[in-house]
Amino acid sequence: MSLRINNYAGQFANINLRRTSAALDNSLNKLSTGRRINRAADDASGMVISDSLNSQVRGLGQSIRNANDAISLLQVADGALGESTSILQTIREKAIQAASDVQTPESRQAIQNDINKMLESLGNISDTTSFNGQKLLSGNFSGKQVQVGAESGQTIDISIGSTSPGQLGNVDGKGLADINVLTFEGAQEAIGIIDAALTDLNTVRSGIGSSQNQFTASVNTMMTTQVNLQAAESQIGDLDFAEETMNLARMKVLQEAQVFAQVQAGKVNKAQISSLLQG
Repeated sequence: MSLRINNYAGQFANINLRRTSAALDNSLNKLSTGRRINRAADDASGMVISDSLNSQVRGLGQSIRNANDAISLLQVADGALGESTSILQTIREKAIQAASDVQTPESRQAIQNDINKMLESLGNISDTTSFNGQKLLSGNFSGKQVQVGAESGQTIDISIGSTSPGQLGNVDGKGLADINVLTFEGAQEAIGIIDAALTDLNTVRSGIGSSQNQFTASVNTMMTTQVNLQAAESQIGDLDFAEETMNLARMKVLQEAQVFAQVQAGKVNKAQISSLLQG
């Protein structure tokens, strides 16, 4: 007949020690990451909410960068248009200078040559101003959209009109390219064309300014929302270090006690076997 001695105290001590060791490892993992939720088992519903909030926070972060890129683009366009405005104002001064019969045909021709060169510079600004390889003032940068939110469809449109000399200042079918100040009448006509061109240019710049303000307001709103979402996610997913440190200390003490209990159980078991063998 076989003899079996069961030591339930030792078995329970071993089970409890394993549980405490696992909990201790989990606590150390939380302290090392600073996160209360590191796996679904930590808090299944909390993990779902935390992941959703993190997704929104990251989406807003990229949207803020998108909006800032758009602001940079608009600043490039506005800077170029500021130079175009300065050129048009200089051309207007030249036209007023030519609108005087004190000028001779030769001096008017010199003024016309200056105007032609400035119109060429105006055209170069329109043709070469670009951002990330896209021309901004040619009239093709129209109906563009920028994502400025964490959800689909949250966009702002950008459109910048053409500022090429051929598109500015059309008066009775004539534009900047038709300016001719070689006569008094031509100089008078040129002043009206340039005034109309300045009005067109200011309209484009006004639209750019409005778009800049719109993007700036969106950035401010998104930054505020992002901070609030981060705070909400932190409440759910971040670890309370003080509480977890106390929990870790408690489990260390518990683990030491369980190890001691397991050792004592082993001694009791050994004593029981010796007693039986001695009869």
